[in-house]
Amino acid sequence: MTPTEEKNLQIVKDAYASSARGEPQGFTASFTAETEIHEAPSLPYGGIHKGVQSFPTLIGKVLEHFSSLKFTKHNIIASGDNVVSWGVLDLVGKKTGTAVTIPLVEIWTIIDGKTQKLEVIYGDTVEALKAADLL
Repeated sequence: MTPTEEKNLQIVKDAYASSARGEPQGFTASFTAETEIHEAPSLPYGGIHKGVQSFPTLIGKVLEHFSSLKFTKHNIIASGDNVVSWGVLDLVGKKTGTAVTIPLVEIWTIIDGKTQKLEVIYGDTVEALKAADLL
């Protein structure tokens, strides 16, 4: 692993550790005004969210539909400017109380210590939409 890959991997590990402690500012510590968060277009909060300032708004939109969300990371690897983590996302629909677990992959693109892009790839958005009573 190159020194840059090690640094990028640590940035993402630190972000997840901050999130686990309930510190959203730590999760977005490497974000900038130009960072893009890509969410599945089929979700009610889908699309591209730009800038560190968009993250609280995005989480607010997610929490309009889900009373609980937790990402359990199974593995994380670095390759060049990308760090890929995968695991499962546990969601509970706010209206239905239905709990679902869906596979999730996050691809972080980090250049010079700053996150340029965070792409979130869901294994099954239909199950999430059903849990949120949107299908």
